[in-house]
This record gives sequence, C-alpha cells and structure tokens, in this order.
Amino acid sequence: MIKNTLILLAGCALLAGCNQAGVDIEAETAALHAAADAYHAAGSAKDVDAVVSRYTSDSVTLPPNAPSVRGLEGMREFATAFTQLPGFSMSFGETVAAVSAGGDMGYTLVDTIIRFDGPDGNPVEDSVRDFHLWRKDGGEWKVAVDIWNSELPLPVASANPLEGAWIVTGWTDAEGNVQEEPQPALYVFTATHYSVMIATGSDQRVTFQGDDMTDAEKLGAYDTIVANSGRYEIEGNILKTRAYVAKDPNYMGDWPENEVNYEFERDGDTLTIKNLDFGDGTTGTFRQVEGTPTPW
Repeated sequence: MIKNTLILLAGCALLAGCNQAGVDIEAETAALHAAADAYHAAGSAKDVDAVVSRYTSDSVTLPPNAPSVRGLEGMREFATAFTQLPGFSMSFGETVAAVSAGGDMGYTLVDTIIRFDGPDGNPVEDSVRDFHLWRKDGGEWKVAVDIWNSELPLPVASANPLEGAWIVTGWTDAEGNVQEEPQPALYVFTATHYSVMIATGSDQRVTFQGDDMTDAEKLGAYDTIVANSGRYEIEGNILKTRAYVAKDPNYMGDWPENEVNYEFERDGDTLTIKNLDFGDGTTGTFRQVEGTPTPW
C-alpha cells in the first residue's frame, strides 16, 4: 500500500510540472483548502458523519503503530473510537496544499495537536504531522489516503523489575532492628520463574563432623535454610510465588493454589522484599549482581 501511495505522489509531482489546458490550478487549490478546512472543522467538532463523508469509498488510512483502516465503514469505526477517547480534542495549524496539473489529485499537510486523557487519567498531548492525498470524486475533493505520524515515543513494555540475581545485604525486623551482616541468601528471577535459598539466623551454619549426619545435625541443617522455587507473577508491587519444589512441603501443597504474597520495591540495584503471608514482618534487602557472586 505504501508503494502504491508513493507512485500516486510521484504522479502528482510529474503532473504539476505541465499544467493541462482548461485547469484553473489556483481555483482548484482554493477548493482543496476549503475541503481541508471543512474536514478539520468536522474533526474538531467530533462530527463522525461529516468526517467520514470527506473520504473516498476506497480510502486507506495508515495511523501510526496501528493496523491500516480501509473503506468508509472502517473509517467510521475508527473515527468513532478515536473521538470517544476521554478528554479528546483536536486543533489544526496552517494547511499546506498543492494540486496536480490535471486538477484531479492533490495533497494537504498540516500540523495537528491531539489531546486526550491517558489510561492513568492524566492528559496527553500529541503533535502530529497529518498528510492527506486527495482525489476528485463526483466533482468533490475527498481523501483517498490518510497518513500521519506522531511525536510521542513508541510505547515500551516495562522491564521486569525482578529479573536477575539478588544477594542479601541485610534484614530489618518489624521493630526496625537491622541485621547488617546476614548469612548468605540468593534470589534468582527469570522472566517467569524464581529460585530462592536463604541461610537463616546470624551465625554461620555448622558443618557436619563426620561422613554420616547425626539426627541433631540433620535438624540443625533443616532449621537454618529456606529453599523453594517455582513460578511467579507481579501485580503492582506485589510478588506472587507458587513453589514447584520447596524444603517446606507446605509451600508445595495444593498446587497451583499455594500462592505466597510478598511486597517488594526496587530502587536501582537495590531490592526489598517482605513476606506478607508468613514470618514476623521482616524485610530483606538485596543487591543485584551479575555473573557468579562471591560476596561472603
């Protein structure tokens, strides 16, 4: 479609160089200006019927970052949705217009301001360059091709704030007491899965004295480690985990209903995480690392 549009524009440029007899270019240019003014007035008034009436039956509209719109019904649906945006308004600058030598094709170019309320309710203002390729249709100037571009940056998907590896730098209990030299702990987040291992307490874990662990050593090892891994989701500042496997079998029970909720906040390479469902309200502070961390 863009190739066809460029061919039409090239045709306009070639025809403009050799005025055909009997065509009053000045009068046709004035008529094209008047048609563009009527189009702009209809758009500003959010008059969908009047806007649609300015298009040819085979018109093509190419909005930025969106599918093409074809024909009058397609334009009606598009214009209806566009003008019903909360807080919608349009204003137009000075129109540049030119007519082909044959007097039956032309173009207009105008800077346009579009305003509407964004998804968060805050006002959005966009400056667009609106280009119309017009064609004489039943003796009237009508839009055959409508193209515009936007000064707003392309929407960028928000980066996953958790993805990466995180080592613990401290724990803060509900009373505000800080443990600044904690035992090792590591969170690893992929795009969809997580794994966590935490050595609990303030003392280094005791190593086994022989080849065979005693019952007391087994109990001590169990009591001083937290470990689970599985899938996770993020809703705002809430981390929701569902463990596939865990040291504590209660974390694995009733899959996939075994959801555990955490509150988190990221500030640069610092991450704080607080378990909302278990524990005593302690918050862990973690630092993001790359490669193989050797912090201890």
